[in-house]
Amino acid sequence: QHNAGTSFYSFAKRFSPCATRACWQEGKHCMVSYDEEVEAENIRHNYRKHGVQYVSYELMLPPRFPLPFVSEAARRGLFFTTIVRDPFKRFMTYVRRHNFVDSGFGETSPFWIDLMGNRGIYLGDNLNARWLSGAQDRISSDHVNVAKCRLQLFDLVIADKLYDYAVTKVMCPLNGWKGRGVCVDNVTTAEHHSKPDPLKNRTDKHLIGAWVERLRPSFEIYDYARILSWRQLRERGVEDLPELSEVPSYMRTLAEYADAKMTKAHFRKIRRVSLENEDYFAPPVELCNRMKQIWTSNPDEVPSAYGI
Repeated sequence: QHNAGTSFYSFAKRFSPCATRACWQEGKHCMVSYDEEVEAENIRHNYRKHGVQYVSYELMLPPRFPLPFVSEAARRGLFFTTIVRDPFKRFMTYVRRHNFVDSGFGETSPFWIDLMGNRGIYLGDNLNARWLSGAQDRISSDHVNVAKCRLQLFDLVIADKLYDYAVTKVMCPLNGWKGRGVCVDNVTTAEHHSKPDPLKNRTDKHLIGAWVERLRPSFEIYDYARILSWRQLRERGVEDLPELSEVPSYMRTLAEYADAKMTKAHFRKIRRVSLENEDYFAPPVELCNRMKQIWTSNPDEVPSAYGI
């Protein structure tokens, strides 16, 4: 798993010995090599010796690090998943931690993190793009496409709004897990309890609009992830999925938080987020093939990684 988050890791831990990639944590899985076959054998060794069935790579992936693995030999017996969140929901999580109450212009406002000189993996914008591409500075279209190339290699991409379907209908039966309040027969359609919105009707809409624009690369990745997630779940026999919203998440967020007015004319010009338009949102085939060559030809060196 890449980017499991607290919820998924806690879920998996109910059923199986688990480990994160951080060597200093109790459940250990140390990344040992850029070589995908060496790293794959590392996972299998921890399974045979310690019974670790689930490994979470909770980090910004170095650009050369091959996750998911590419070759059939390296992927043998492994199942790769990742969770992709709405990038604006990620930003609001960061805002809540600051618990600010002004209109966004105050000296402690998270909108000014760059000017404060604060740096760090969880402080940066565009975490979807950075964690999948390894970008640490300005994000380019190549970074966005590298992130999409990675997404194509996951056996199951879990878009946040399809999380319950992925867990209940795929991950539970795949691993033979049952009960414990999670692995049940039906997916609940009840609304999840939402935390108070820290921004709406409280923060200057110009500031919010600027941050929505700043997160645009991650919105593009998120929309592609939504398409992949919906298609992969259907291919695995999951029925009764909620309809895939065809409105680009970037435009939806602008309309909700910055009062941007969307008309029918907009939707005659833009590509809708749908299975029919998957090729439009997909990365260039040539770039993905080039990245696969890089990911499968790494030397056996210990990776340099950023994250927890």
